[in-house]
Amino acid sequence: MSLITDVKPCKRDKDRVNLYLDGEFYGSVSALVAASKRLEEGKEIDEKELAAVIFESDKRNAFEYALGYISRYVCTQKKITQKLYEKGYGKVVVEYAVDKLKSYGYIDDREYAVQYVTVNRGVKGSRRLREELAKRGIAEEYIQSALADVSTEEDDAFALAAKHSASKDLKDEKYVARLFRYLSYRGYGQDVIARCLARLREERKGE
Repeated sequence: MSLITDVKPCKRDKDRVNLYLDGEFYGSVSALVAASKRLEEGKEIDEKELAAVIFESDKRNAFEYALGYISRYVCTQKKITQKLYEKGYGKVVVEYAVDKLKSYGYIDDREYAVQYVTVNRGVKGSRRLREELAKRGIAEEYIQSALADVSTEEDDAFALAAKHSASKDLKDEKYVARLFRYLSYRGYGQDVIARCLARLREERKGE
């Protein structure tokens, strides 16, 4: 048996309290559950029993919180996992909530990658798309699959370059350097940019 030595309000969430057993922090729990189960200072309790109480309460609350969050924001598995940890839920509860979201199809990193590439492919190159998706925690296999259809990357880069350089002198080295940085910032590689510049110069020979 362990002794509850302190119960403090959770600073991150006013609806939860932090429990301390035998002088050490044990975890947080819903304030309503703490009250209903009389989890108060000075009470002796079996840690297995306490863990079961917290899990049953938290897994429902964590899932409901996650549903509310994804109803407002499109997010990845990594993002919703971070938000649940920030709310004070433990690893087992977080994994339960995330697995349930995935089983219902409420979060789908593969589909997220496809949609992200579709929306951004006209203004960002594959390198930048890959970097941004990786930062969002998308698995490499999903990134590869989503980018596989971006077969017109050079055409996209060329369209941007043509628009940016309209009425500009491509013999102006300072401008060409600025155009290069513009395209590079959007994730296009040096080889793609070089080919775009060559195409632009070739097209303007007859002008």
